Amino acid sequence: MSKTLLAATIAAFLLAGCNKKHEAAGIVTSSTQPSPDTAQPAFAESTPAEAGDGVAVQPFDPQSVPLSQAALGAVPFIVLPHGYAPVNTPVMQTFARFPFWLGRGVHWVEGEIWSALIRTDSSNPETKDKQYSELEFRRNMEAALAQAGAKTVFDGELPDGLYDDKPWSDEIRGAHSNAVIGMDAGHVSVHVIRTADREVWVQMSTQDTSAQLVVLGQQAFQPSFIAGDSFPYLSLPKDYDNRNAPVKRDFDRFPFWDGQQFQWVEGRLLAQDFDVAWPVRSKTGRKYSLYDTRRNLENWMAHNAGVKVFEGKVPVDQLPERDAKAYEDVIGSDKSERMLIYRGQHAGNTVWMQLRQGCLSGQWVIVERKGMAQTAGLLPASELKKQIDATGKVALQVNFATDKTDILPDSLPQIEQVAALLKDDPSLKLAVNGHTDNTGDAAHNQQLSEGRAKAVVALLTGKGIEASRLSAAGFGAMQPVADNGTDEGKAKNRRVELVKR
Repeated sequence: MSKTLLAATIAAFLLAGCNKKHEAAGIVTSSTQPSPDTAQPAFAESTPAEAGDGVAVQPFDPQSVPLSQAALGAVPFIVLPHGYAPVNTPVMQTFARFPFWLGRGVHWVEGEIWSALIRTDSSNPETKDKQYSELEFRRNMEAALAQAGAKTVFDGELPDGLYDDKPWSDEIRGAHSNAVIGMDAGHVSVHVIRTADREVWVQMSTQDTSAQLVVLGQQAFQPSFIAGDSFPYLSLPKDYDNRNAPVKRDFDRFPFWDGQQFQWVEGRLLAQDFDVAWPVRSKTGRKYSLYDTRRNLENWMAHNAGVKVFEGKVPVDQLPERDAKAYEDVIGSDKSERMLIYRGQHAGNTVWMQLRQGCLSGQWVIVERKGMAQTAGLLPASELKKQIDATGKVALQVNFATDKTDILPDSLPQIEQVAALLKDDPSLKLAVNGHTDNTGDAAHNQQLSEGRAKAVVALLTGKGIEASRLSAAGFGAMQPVADNGTDEGKAKNRRVELVKR
């Protein structure tokens, strides 16, 4: 933002060139009642103020504002009066929404938002000793707004706690905290400039020691997230990036809350935690927009027979401890934020999505319901002997209960073949070595791998194999045979090896 010397004017507000007419801010919603995967209710437009938030939605007629002929500039629309500057880096969102107070309710407007807390500019040698004056700042701003053709549509005080305890409070207060927290304690005015292309909205609060500004250039929603033909069928837009390594699994399950119970969905899974890429954020001040992400996800669902299944906080405490841990493993430790859960159809398959409604970054979990393609198979005693004779060892993919040493029933036939191998060759002695992937604590993994090796030995001795012919050891994640950076590699690393002694 320019800090060019300017005593009584705002140089510019809005970059011309968007020829789309104003559209009422809307949230695409559907029935919140759970329904089977085959149900395909249509989406419907609704008011952007969620039901039950206690705030009226006040309509506004843009034709009531005289058409401005002023030459308007580029985002962020503002050059502040001389000697004034944002306290911190201003917030810029390329598409979001904001509830402007009009006296009897809020009027939601969508578009590009800039917001900041304003004080005197101590970093400028020319003005480092300048003291803040509420009257000076407001008079300058009001004069410049009048010159730009603005109409004042509200002037007074905001209701106490306007931005508190609403379904959208985190969205507004989180993204624009500097510009709205404490605003209801100041003198607030809302101004609208109408051009041939769109509207510019300015909400200004002035107090004894600072001022707050929210400036929004209205524009219609344009999808920015990229639809694709391959899973997960929706990818991040340009300038977005993952905050952490995504969770990608060829086959897993995830509990989606439908408002009454958890629906366990099995299939391909992706979990991404994302934000505006750091180089873009640091250079432009652009911030993540929950509303933009939500609209994009709703847009995708609207084209894929989507339904909103649930919105609110997921009662993870109702899950058994082991399942709650698995839930946390996918979404992270913060389970307190509101979630949006959708279900849609793509290419004949059911796709479930959960969006975490965080104000500083986004996260979604996407699962495509799909049966498991079995890749593991039984190694008969003859094949076990062949590999041990050739290399001195053989790896078994023995399945255990999650984070436990209990061998699952589907692996018992494999243990039978190991017992047959040992009975066919009474001189053969084996070391049974347990291995894990690198997920979790190293000491725990070592202990777990040793316990699993001992579980295999216990089954074999129970089938008549002398204990002196067997030994058990655990190596945790210290001896990987594949890349732990992929789900396929981790699966190969979770193994039991039989080593000839």
